[in-house]
Amino acid sequence: MDKREEALEKVMVYFNGGYNCCESVVMAVCDYLGADKEIPQKIATPFGAGMSKNGSNCGALNAAFICMGLVGGRRSSEDSKDTSFLPADRIFGKFKEKYGSTFCYDITGLDMKKTAETEEEKAKRHNELCGPLVLQVTQWILEELNP
Repeated sequence: MDKREEALEKVMVYFNGGYNCCESVVMAVCDYLGADKEIPQKIATPFGAGMSKNGSNCGALNAAFICMGLVGGRRSSEDSKDTSFLPADRIFGKFKEKYGSTFCYDITGLDMKKTAETEEEKAKRHNELCGPLVLQVTQWILEELNP
């Protein structure tokens, strides 16, 4: 199994193991990069579930931006922003084209602060909607890292 396949497998292990969408993607990409994942994973936590269950930007998409910052973020104000902006923007465009919106609420149809779901409904959304989405975003990130 190559590194890319391993990262795609790990993102699902994390996501199915109780980590949210943003955490899962960030952790799998950190593993792929051989980077320490403790701090990025902590940063990722409130970005999951539509930014802390607010139905806003999808957590997996937020993870893409965090990952592009980890890889191409500036070290000084003189550095170009483009090394992180451009790949993050490409992922944003692909995401919006594929899912029609970048908002968790629009994609899931759920107000996560108000909707009481059964365990069966949660599992269905997790497995049929969010799991494949998390996997897709991770694939796009890896493509940006190794075109």
